[in-house]
Amino acid sequence: MIRFSENIKAVFFHFCARFQRWLRRVRVALRRVRYLRSLMVTLVLIALLGAGVAWSEYQTNWFARRLGAFLLSINALRPESGALWKDIQAQVRTQQAIDASDPLPVPRAGLPDAVTRSRFEGSRVPESGVPGYVAIYKIPLPGVDLNTRPLGDVIASLRVYRQGLAIVKALHLPDVYFHAEVRKQIDYLYAQVGDIEAVAPDTLGVTDPDSLKAAVFSELATAVIPDLRLREKDALITAYQNGQITKILLYRDLGRFRGELFREGSQVPVVFEIEAGAVSEIVE
Repeated sequence: MIRFSENIKAVFFHFCARFQRWLRRVRVALRRVRYLRSLMVTLVLIALLGAGVAWSEYQTNWFARRLGAFLLSINALRPESGALWKDIQAQVRTQQAIDASDPLPVPRAGLPDAVTRSRFEGSRVPESGVPGYVAIYKIPLPGVDLNTRPLGDVIASLRVYRQGLAIVKALHLPDVYFHAEVRKQIDYLYAQVGDIEAVAPDTLGVTDPDSLKAAVFSELATAVIPDLRLREKDALITAYQNGQITKILLYRDLGRFRGELFREGSQVPVVFEIEAGAVSEIVE
């Protein structure tokens, strides 16, 4: 019989003990892996189920309808008490009193014809502070009796109408707006007196009719554009007061506003400019 020394036995037993501990750690790790795998599978299934429920609710509103039907069925059983319920009852009573009362007659004295025939609505971005965009629209109300319109609607329409009128009075029409009219007047003059012709050579021995025409255009534009601008602005004010302007748009641009004004029946806007300070005072 082979006898091992005590040292060999001790080493062998120590190795066996370490091997057993290693096996236990492996078993524990495997159990953890199986647990984590089961947990991951469960989480994936829950996520898929949640996504399916959300998609189904988005498509059918099944849960929302069931919840609404349930709340409606028990609404009669709920006590009519609490501060919120009192506020709701007060609002209902106030609205019933307003509906039952006779509408206030809208005073016609001093009311512009454009406001009696149309509703004026305005919008601005942002709603407070310095505006970056302003729009004013005229909405015709054919066949609508003024006295059937709520007084608040007429007052709001009048306020927007006055803002639009102030914009039209404060706008500035650029010179280029009148260039076509200046050219028409020059063409008319040429037709009366004849075209420009070279009658004497200049210092270089050459006369440029185009340069002469440009000089004539510049001089005539300087002379007639102020009068044309004044007449056109008066015409725009009259058109607005008569309800012939359907839309005004303003866009903020480098410390001032550029604008477009649309006449009734025309798709071509009248382009203008207006100072930013004037716009801020008008729309505030």
